[in-house]
Amino acid sequence: MSSGYVLTPEQEIHAHESQQRQLWGSLGAFLIINNVAIGGRLWATRTSPGTRSRLLAEDVLIILTGIFVNAIIPNLMVATHFGLGLHVYTVNARDPDYPSNLSKTFRHVWITMVLMSSFFLCIKMTLLFFYRRLFIVANPRLRIFWWANFVFIILWFIGATGFYLFQCQPVQYYFMRYYQRFPHKDANNPVVLSGQCDATVVLNVSLPVIFSLISDIGLVILPIWAVSTLQITKAKKRGLWAVFGIGSVACLLELARVLTLNLNTDDADDTSYGVVLFLILTAAEETTAVVCACVPVIAPRILNRLRERPSSRINVYHEKKAKNYGMWSINSSRGNSDDSQHVMPHACRQATETDDNVPLTWVEITGENAIHDTENMEKPTKVVPRPGRSYLPAFLQQDQRRDPSAIYVQTDIQAQVVDSKRAM
Repeated sequence: MSSGYVLTPEQEIHAHESQQRQLWGSLGAFLIINNVAIGGRLWATRTSPGTRSRLLAEDVLIILTGIFVNAIIPNLMVATHFGLGLHVYTVNARDPDYPSNLSKTFRHVWITMVLMSSFFLCIKMTLLFFYRRLFIVANPRLRIFWWANFVFIILWFIGATGFYLFQCQPVQYYFMRYYQRFPHKDANNPVVLSGQCDATVVLNVSLPVIFSLISDIGLVILPIWAVSTLQITKAKKRGLWAVFGIGSVACLLELARVLTLNLNTDDADDTSYGVVLFLILTAAEETTAVVCACVPVIAPRILNRLRERPSSRINVYHEKKAKNYGMWSINSSRGNSDDSQHVMPHACRQATETDDNVPLTWVEITGENAIHDTENMEKPTKVVPRPGRSYLPAFLQQDQRRDPSAIYVQTDIQAQVVDSKRAM
């Protein structure tokens, strides 16, 4: 011990106790997981055909989330360097200018708590906008529930940020109060401030956490409710519930934070040692929230990459089979003239694309002009009608025979018919 701080016999017994290894290990792992998950999500959205050409609100929010998480966890690491995880008296006993290190420890803890509400705002909004893009289309009750979550999160952010900023008067008294509690005349310490931190009692500190838990429950209910309305098989529903149910882990960690704060946190006498478990659980919840926002985007993209490339999944059907589907008609208007072409499809190929990481199918039909001498042919006065029934490619017919309950959704599909002779 290198300072003039004198330990009592009981304090000397416990002076060797430390939770710094747990802090360094968990914080380092959480920092890596967060950055890998956020980087993976950005990679998935930038390489997905449906999202790479546009900037989504959730992309901006996940980038802000990464900025905050890379400020919060390193701040806790710096606090650990100054003494977080050690008993208060151990920190003072090792500090020649005590309580300088203790004050620095809680300056960084205070910065962490202030940034925490901004982090949770960004990650919760990332999830909300992601769910809106996936599910909130025509269901009015889901839209109302989405907006209720949105408003609640904004109000929670304002209240939580205000509480963490002004829980002590003056604001800096949160970390400067230790100079008043442990006066040290021989050290070069700043002027001792007077103030109060009556709001820092455990019950008051747990209120923002409790309201955050309520918003987390709403974020878990939203995708589960949306999935339950989808017309898909029970097995697929269970799979989607499992993916989106990762958020329930964040709810459990939030509940653990509330219980730890009220039952196992010493925020009065031995703060540098007594708040460690609460802060580790906080960082764990942050990481779980990031993983919850990133896995539903990353996993489908990785699975698609592991499968064959679209060019190798081409199903080419024989010309004779394709002719059975009849004559296709294409009409194009150029100026005041009508140009009608008949295309006989002789090859059909199918490949899988992804729009917002949802499997889609594109179909390319290659054909040739049924009428080769178009210059000497009299132009038709009307467009030749298409076949009476919808064209269903053979690969979809096979899927329908295997699973009669399958549902095919008609959406905005751009079809291109190419004249193979002109292409040559």
